[in-house]
Amino acid sequence: MIMKNAVVLIVLSAYYLAAYAQTTPVTTGQVKDHNMGLEVFAGYSMALGTYASSDRQNKKSGYATGGWQMQLTFDWMGKKDFGLALSYAYQHNPFKNASNEVYPFSEHSADSLVSGSWSNHYLMLGPVFMKTFRKFHVDGKILGGIIVSSGANFDTPNPTDTTGLQSNNNIATGFAYQISAGVGYAISKHFTLKFNLSLLGGWPSVSKKYGSEFIGYVNYKDPVTGILCTKSVFSAPVEYDIKKVVVTFDPSIGLIYRF
Repeated sequence: MIMKNAVVLIVLSAYYLAAYAQTTPVTTGQVKDHNMGLEVFAGYSMALGTYASSDRQNKKSGYATGGWQMQLTFDWMGKKDFGLALSYAYQHNPFKNASNEVYPFSEHSADSLVSGSWSNHYLMLGPVFMKTFRKFHVDGKILGGIIVSSGANFDTPNPTDTTGLQSNNNIATGFAYQISAGVGYAISKHFTLKFNLSLLGGWPSVSKKYGSEFIGYVNYKDPVTGILCTKSVFSAPVEYDIKKVVVTFDPSIGLIYRF
């Protein structure tokens, strides 16, 4: 359901962007030369709330600590300083603890230890306000789209591994959002140095179902005949439904190129 909502949001926004492009006037030289912008910036990623929680009783705990993020945004401006923004962001948050250990399988394997980090990709679209006062720049965005996440929190045990040490890597997806505000200073006609603050997050989830799978053979002695026999061993069917909540506060710096 979350994926369907995200797809619908992107399709509707893309349709509006196409219609918006046809109605945006480009008759004046100033609008024609500066109605588009390309932003590149990077900075710190501060994990918040459940995303930063280490509570093993909460299945949505993310065990995330501070990391970094980078973002590339294309702005298409129209009348009265309003427009649309299409943005891609990458976010990296290591797991907590000095030894980088976490317990993602606490509900079925209390002794499991894995290490790693969150790796989140965002593709978002939404309205943008952008205005320049002489050489001072301000902007604000509200974006929505899709988050694609990977990390040990989404890994599931291999049902055919009797040692309990092997796991399968999974990719989680869900709805994503970003609320941001930025200020900047124009260092030239086309370039602006910018400082940005944003709240970035999403609801990635993954469902994994395993049927009864062949593990191997075991030898046993028939209690009646005493004959040594061999039988097949299969794993029990199991299903995992992993849901997480990503919330980060992201200060960053970068450049805007207006054209």
